[in-house]
Amino acid sequence: MAVGTPLVVNIPTALAGLYAYNKQGFVDYKLVPFLALPGIVGAIAGSYGTRFVNGSIILLITAGVIFILGLRVPFNYRNDAGEREVKHLYLLIFGFLIGLFSGFLGLGGGFLLVPFLTLFIRKDVKSAFGTSLAVIAAITIPAAVVHFYLGHVDLRLAGLLILGAVPGAFLGSRVAVRLSNRLLRVAFSLLLLVLAGYLGYNELVRLVS
Repeated sequence: MAVGTPLVVNIPTALAGLYAYNKQGFVDYKLVPFLALPGIVGAIAGSYGTRFVNGSIILLITAGVIFILGLRVPFNYRNDAGEREVKHLYLLIFGFLIGLFSGFLGLGGGFLLVPFLTLFIRKDVKSAFGTSLAVIAAITIPAAVVHFYLGHVDLRLAGLLILGAVPGAFLGSRVAVRLSNRLLRVAFSLLLLVLAGYLGYNELVRLVS
């Protein structure tokens, strides 16, 4: 599958999921510009970077990071801790890195952004999901445009995936906002572990074959 195709799918999917979280007030719009604006710059840079960099090692490192985060997400959370104040500079840097990974790997970036918001800023997991969807929707648009320009997008496949992904995201988000935070953290942790295993296995097979 062309590397930019998932980014095209991510745009309407993120917006569909965002609807339910926004309706319930689970989007922190104060954080969004500090993460999304540098993320857009990073996404453009990462998308162009696919022309020059071998992504296998980066994907393996990413898989390792995702695996560690998947182990930490369910357990490193304190309900009584309150949100942590983070300097705007750190938000800008992390937003850029999220965009860079998103553009380079052709992934949305929520797999890194949600753990950042829950583990380091200590946001409620539903607010982390909603905020990340708003950020990812903004980041993936320029990244998808660049990948389309580079010929990395299969529009036919993207259209077929969107037909299933958008209704799934819309319904899934409506269910998620009604679930307990604990259950959501465990489910997201399992998703991270599966994603890490999938990325790591695929790249190891590619390297040794």
